Amino acid sequence: MQKIVSVKIFSLLIICVLLLSLFSTVGARTYHAFFAEEIFKERTMIGPVDVSGLTKEDAKGILLSEIENWYGTGELSVVSGDEKMKLSKREVYSFHILESINSAANGIQNPLLTDLKDDQFETVLTELTLMEIEDFESKELKSGILSPASNLLPGEIEINLVQFVIVDDSNVLSQSVVSNIDDESEIEKWVNEYGVVHVPANKPFSLLTLLSESGTTNHYSDKALSVIATGIYSTVLPSNFEIIERHISDVLPSYADFGYEAKIENKKKDLIIYNENPYDYKLVFSLTGKRLEVQLVGAELPQTIKVSIEDEENFKPKIIKQYDSTLPKGKMVVKQQGSPGQVAKVYRIMSESGQVDQRVKIAEDYYPPIHTIEAHSIIVPERSPNLNDSDPEDNEANFESTTPGNNNGTEGKKNNKESGNESKEENEQENIDLWEDPDPMHLIKS
Repeated sequence: MQKIVSVKIFSLLIICVLLLSLFSTVGARTYHAFFAEEIFKERTMIGPVDVSGLTKEDAKGILLSEIENWYGTGELSVVSGDEKMKLSKREVYSFHILESINSAANGIQNPLLTDLKDDQFETVLTELTLMEIEDFESKELKSGILSPASNLLPGEIEINLVQFVIVDDSNVLSQSVVSNIDDESEIEKWVNEYGVVHVPANKPFSLLTLLSESGTTNHYSDKALSVIATGIYSTVLPSNFEIIERHISDVLPSYADFGYEAKIENKKKDLIIYNENPYDYKLVFSLTGKRLEVQLVGAELPQTIKVSIEDEENFKPKIIKQYDSTLPKGKMVVKQQGSPGQVAKVYRIMSESGQVDQRVKIAEDYYPPIHTIEAHSIIVPERSPNLNDSDPEDNEANFESTTPGNNNGTEGKKNNKESGNESKEENEQENIDLWEDPDPMHLIKS
């Protein structure tokens, strides 16, 4: 009986010990679950900040400190073309710290939730670019603006707005037409091979390099390439593309207007332009009859640009006379028809809203005059009278005037001699004037 009581007491003690152990373990866990603060596990990040081993309250303090330091490390710069505006980070960004902490998962990288304050940035956007928010890729733009803040990037922040502009592939900025093409067969081949040519952003474009890289340099004549280059140059002239290299002919071709010609010579003379914009453009070629049309397609430019031809001056051609012994008497032939020369300056007039127009000199083209060349027959002077051919009566009169009894005989001979010398000199001078500027080929014939 006593043994049974001892077993019951021992069993009761064991049960009590087990209950105490269970309550202590479960109770502690229950307390921590309901009353104690949660601690972030290892490798837990909120933005660029490591919150491993921290409570939410501690993580909040660390994030506030890091954000405050970031505010003081530099300003935010917004760039559009040549325009630049600096903004305070405090005026642009707002941080959702509690939401970032409460949504953070343990052991992974979590975002630092950031947003733009009110509509201030949209106002700045409109003032700086003169465009509405609808003209930009809104999601990409907002992401690009918030990214530096979400990652607390140190130092100055610069955001180029142009890269977020919506580019309309069908937007034609400028176009030109090259007419009076003598042979359109090569131009047609160009349109088939290079109907669309891409002009990359912030890079130069060379016509000869394009042909060299594609292995078609010898497929086109210099004249055909000059027609194509003239079309390209005429199209990009009313844009902000920089003209790196461009040449003109000695005589303005019939297919080009003054100020818009571009000449190509294989391996010698090239057309090189530079696209200084942050996005690509396209040159689109088409041929209608004997008319080459070139279009510049891409995003709108920050300025309105026009071309102005100024300080024009014309030069009249001279007449060059040559003498040809093979031509009949009194005959004249025009060997070269002359044309006037011309010189003028080419300007770009760049206009922006609220600013004075800028004038930039692009080129000064000069075409010398072509002189008219005339070939004239050689005019043979009439033969002067000779004493041997004169009448006998005149000879007698002359004889009488030279007899010894005549006082002026010696003086007459002297005068006749002097007169003869003068006539000879006059004839020589006449011959010199007659052969002034002769045609060397006819001199050889004669």
